[in-house]
Amino acid sequence: MFSYLRVLRRRWMILIASVLFALISAALVTTRMTPQYAASITLIVSAPEQSGDVSTAYQAVLLSQQRAKSYAALMRSQGVTAGLARRLGDGATAEELQERITAQAVPDTVLLRAVVTDPSAAHAVQVADTLGAEFSRYVDGLERSRPSAHPAVKITVADGAILPTAPVSPRPVRNLGVGLLIGLIVGAIGAVLRDRTDTSVRSARVLADLTASPTLAAIDLDRRAAKRPLTMRDDGGSVHAEAFRSLRTALQYGGAGGLPRSVTIAGPVAEEGTTTITCNLAIALAESGVRVILVDADLRRPRVGDYLGIGEATGLTNVLSEEMAVKDVLRSWGSGSLSVLPSGPIPPNPSELLASRTFRATLRVLEGEADIVIFNAPPLLGVCDATILASNCAGAILVTRYGRTREDHVVQAAERLAAVNACLLGAVLNFVQPAGRASLTAGVPSPTAARRRVTAMGEGS
Repeated sequence: MFSYLRVLRRRWMILIASVLFALISAALVTTRMTPQYAASITLIVSAPEQSGDVSTAYQAVLLSQQRAKSYAALMRSQGVTAGLARRLGDGATAEELQERITAQAVPDTVLLRAVVTDPSAAHAVQVADTLGAEFSRYVDGLERSRPSAHPAVKITVADGAILPTAPVSPRPVRNLGVGLLIGLIVGAIGAVLRDRTDTSVRSARVLADLTASPTLAAIDLDRRAAKRPLTMRDDGGSVHAEAFRSLRTALQYGGAGGLPRSVTIAGPVAEEGTTTITCNLAIALAESGVRVILVDADLRRPRVGDYLGIGEATGLTNVLSEEMAVKDVLRSWGSGSLSVLPSGPIPPNPSELLASRTFRATLRVLEGEADIVIFNAPPLLGVCDATILASNCAGAILVTRYGRTREDHVVQAAERLAAVNACLLGAVLNFVQPAGRASLTAGVPSPTAARRRVTAMGEGS
């Protein structure tokens, strides 16, 4: 039960969207429905007594009750409605009148009740009263064995129609209530199905299984990050900033060899928050006294210079094209020990520049100038730039987005790194929503993660 509640909490947007759609649909249907008024009449079915004894009277009552049950269906017959149409003379056909009439026998009585619905209250009364007269005439002829004989059963109008003051349909409250109920049911089913078929990464343990490496940190969603991405600078005392310090600690002390000399940070696909992670990690490392060089190696969509406010006019591409030396484009940032190498002008051949001997020589120069060199890279599955970078660096960190990055994309990214013998130091689960914080270390590993683990075990043996 609680697991379903957690699913509904996590997929609340599906539930709300379903309810809103159902309510709007119910409201539209209600407003477009033509108001219908109902007028009813009550008829008495009576059999004339042939003598005054009790037995005969009882038989007459039984006959009347039996006839009443049959007459309820007969009242909507073609013979009755055709005569009713002729009497009304308003252009309504017998078939149309059949749709407007409902009749039923009152149980254990000799009463018939007929209801006529019509868009006009006055016309509903007219049709109902005319129906009573026409049905009486019809039954009178039907129950005579010959024209001069007395009818076996007689129909009498007990209560005539009363002018209705309010329509019987539509019923806005009922319709909206039904719409709400349907919306809740459909939304709940949709939320559960979406959750069951969702292959996005939502657990730190699953992420570790998929990558066969540790999950270094889980970074909470910060809705202010779009306007203020540098949390370490703008809000250093926040919980969000502490998450980057935890990532720094995991990177410094997580491996046996200590802090790697160079590291590539990339996500499987775009919009994983890689640039934000890279910049804040670099600031966190510099804050602890580590000499850091941050390189924007995303030569297709560079953003580090914009985040740090230094621009991308000159940088890495100028060095790789041998136009400028590293010292001429390397810029100091902040009051700490952080230096930044922007991307420079966007080149027509990014992959070729990163795979060149000039890049490897530049990397050795950068590693000699700092304790760690951090490369901000484009997505691993989009182009080969990130795998080239990772193959030359001491390690790589894979950034995934909570609830969006698909498990198969994580596996493909890890396999691409393994194909070039890159050392995957670990993964980061980014944009973790508060509702999903409890599920980071809980839950059963996904089938994709299980297959990944079995494959790894088979390769190890």
